[in-house]
Amino acid sequence: MKNSIARQVKQICFFLLFAVMLMPLIQKVTRPFYLSPLKGYFKPAEKPEFTWPELLSGSFQDQWSLYLNRTVGFMEWFARLYNQTDFFLFSMAHSHQVVVGIDQYLFEEPYLNAYSGKDFIGDGPVRARAEQVRRLQDLLWKGHRVLLVVVFPPDKGSFYPEKIPSRYRKPASGKTNYLSYKSGFEAAGVNFIDFNDWFLKIKDTARYVLYPKTGIHWSSFGSYLAFDSLSRYLEARLQQPWVDLVQDDVIVSKNARDRDADIADGMNLIFPVPHPPMAYPIVRYTAQTLTVRPAALFIGDSFYFTWSDAGYIAHTFSNRDFWYYDEDQYYGSYATGRKTRFINLRETVGRVQAIVIMQTNAGYGNVGYGFVDRLLMTLDTENQPSHPVTYR
Repeated sequence: MKNSIARQVKQICFFLLFAVMLMPLIQKVTRPFYLSPLKGYFKPAEKPEFTWPELLSGSFQDQWSLYLNRTVGFMEWFARLYNQTDFFLFSMAHSHQVVVGIDQYLFEEPYLNAYSGKDFIGDGPVRARAEQVRRLQDLLWKGHRVLLVVVFPPDKGSFYPEKIPSRYRKPASGKTNYLSYKSGFEAAGVNFIDFNDWFLKIKDTARYVLYPKTGIHWSSFGSYLAFDSLSRYLEARLQQPWVDLVQDDVIVSKNARDRDADIADGMNLIFPVPHPPMAYPIVRYTAQTLTVRPAALFIGDSFYFTWSDAGYIAHTFSNRDFWYYDEDQYYGSYATGRKTRFINLRETVGRVQAIVIMQTNAGYGNVGYGFVDRLLMTLDTENQPSHPVTYR
């Protein structure tokens, strides 16, 4: 009797084990269970074509192994389980350039390198670039009545230095591109708005979180404060009545929305990273009879998208032109497929009243990402005499 029961138990265990082993194949072929896709960028897994040369060289086997790993059933769940285990046990993030700080504050390595000064290009190059920006600023305003302003968004390293791992702490010299550019712009008379410094000053008194624990950009609430300040600055400098942003209410949520958890989302964990409640402003737009919606060109990094996604750009400006790192043209948050180097700069300057360069960590030493040099060359050519000058 006991042997019969033991045999049945073994058979049941065998069939259960066999079913478990077979489930990934069933899931791959028929997809009976819906699993939410992994977030972030993944190169599509393509089935490799068999060729004898690739087989003999071993590359076919490598491609086939990669294809099987990325298409196995329940791959999404296995990946999340693997990521969650390493994050929980070792504070390790399986996401590109993500660094887990103290109390599970999430950072990206380029921001930490900029905060610690590892990418500092030197005071001399910074002063030279500051003079270039000032010259461009003068040429645009005097020749075209276009206002140029540089915006320094806050960086997470400066905002949460107490949460940074010790290996990224700022050296004794304190030299960083951001601090050097700030000093250089002040000396050269460049128009700039330093949201990094402002956020630090109001960090302890702000009613809501200005920088999310689980995101790389300013929070939705911080984004609203920054855009409202920029809008008022441009309105005063251009002396035009603008559309006003009016905050009617704020929704406080336990769940991070929009881009407030963009780092954590890309880590593809099973359980969310705990974070403080986040605030989401409810905004309406008011206009007067003489209100204008000027045209502006934004050049910079992904901090712009927080303004575009919230609708601030579309309600305030008559256009939605954004040049991402001065490489790709976007219309709001959507890529147009055009490269900025093929866009006519003279025509662009003639259509706008303001040019805003957004530079987190001072563009890692390269303010404008090449735009300043390209536009200076265009304007210098424009100002040259049309006929050769003969010297006697």
